[in-house]
Amino acid sequence: MDQLRPQLRGLVSKLALFYVLLSLPTLIVVESAILIREFHRFMEGVDGGSLVQAAEHGAGELGQEWTHLRGTDGADRAALRMWLDAWVLRLQQPRGGLTPDHSYVLLELAEAPLMAAILAPDGSELARSRGDGHWTPELPTPAERSAGDFSAPRALPGHDGPQRIRRALVPLHDAAGAPLGQLFVELRLPLPWRHLLLEASFESPTVTTFLVVFGLASSIFLAGWVTRRLNRIARAAAAWSRGDFSDRIGDRSRDELGRLSALLDRMALDLKGLLRTRAQLATLAERQRLARDLHDTVKQKAFALNLQLATARRLLAGVPGAERLEPAQRLSQQIQQELAQILDEMHATDAELPLAERVRTRAEDWAHTSGMALAFELDDVPPLAAPVEDALLRIVDEALSNVLRHSGADRVELGLRREAERVCLAIGDNGRGAPAEPASGMGLRNMRERAQALPGGRFEFDTAPGRGTRVAVSFLVAETPA
Repeated sequence: MDQLRPQLRGLVSKLALFYVLLSLPTLIVVESAILIREFHRFMEGVDGGSLVQAAEHGAGELGQEWTHLRGTDGADRAALRMWLDAWVLRLQQPRGGLTPDHSYVLLELAEAPLMAAILAPDGSELARSRGDGHWTPELPTPAERSAGDFSAPRALPGHDGPQRIRRALVPLHDAAGAPLGQLFVELRLPLPWRHLLLEASFESPTVTTFLVVFGLASSIFLAGWVTRRLNRIARAAAAWSRGDFSDRIGDRSRDELGRLSALLDRMALDLKGLLRTRAQLATLAERQRLARDLHDTVKQKAFALNLQLATARRLLAGVPGAERLEPAQRLSQQIQQELAQILDEMHATDAELPLAERVRTRAEDWAHTSGMALAFELDDVPPLAAPVEDALLRIVDEALSNVLRHSGADRVELGLRREAERVCLAIGDNGRGAPAEPASGMGLRNMRERAQALPGGRFEFDTAPGRGTRVAVSFLVAETPA
């Protein structure tokens, strides 16, 4: 038993490690699939014009607040920078941002995915939003600013390399419609696979915590539920290997381990009955061998000694001292009598045989008398209480007697088997059968009463014209002590 415990503890560690190692790539794959899918949906929205539309809407808001932000002298750039920062933050909102319902991808893939700038009519930079310091936006070149209709919002050329870059440029007018310059915005996002491989996601602490909690919970579950039950099985198996079948697993669960435990418990009970039967048969065989040896040697010699003493007394009659032979002859006769009693006690009686052997003996004697063909299917069953075995034997005698008297059969099948916690006895023939169950038959009534008096006893009588008769008895196993 002590040798099994490290193995069971090793099983806990291996299964917990297996769950953790399985969860890690599963989480990575699931997160990657979701992130890549949402990234493509987000980029579809951006390429569909959401970036240009957001810039155009922002330019309208900025134009309405231009005088307030720039001041009366038009030189307050700090207010413009603050407005740009607030506007970029609104575009990065998880919901309702640049692309509704998908903007959370921005913060997932980059700390500062958007940068914006306000350009004067001559192309100079009036204000720029704060970035993360790792990249500088590609401001429009003079050719890009002058290309096309200066008063129409448009998307500028971007890039699809290691980073997806999208740019938009929209005209900026004040509340009166006078041109103030242009609003430029640039989106820069790394591809999801580069982010997952080269950068730490903000979910990394969450994933690590999940794996630790999952591993601990798995270990506790396996140690407290699975291995505890495996320990019970190992403890019972160790007891069975020592020949102690009184130990039971007793697992009442309905899962795979519970069903396995129930099968092992039944196996232990069957092995216990089989070993008892084998031991009884071996003991009876040895007693019969000793009885035969004593009968063929010692008893015959004692008988011969008694004859010789009787002959000597007859020949020496009247000779002085011959009277001493009489006590010797009486002693020889007592030895014969006591030896005969011992041999009778050593001779196996029917009650000492296992139930299956007793049933077989009864059935074989009946078949020899009746001349019918008899088929056996007898399993070893645990030793039962004497009244139970006697009731079963009487049912066998009565059923076989009914077959001989009423069935007209030429073949009988007799079965005794163990099914889970029940023992089943069945006697069937191929005779003419009966039109209906004979309610007035005393033999049938006696069989039913004896069967129903057994622990959980059930009695079945199945017959029909032309297809024989079958009598079946089943009852719960009530094992007797060794």
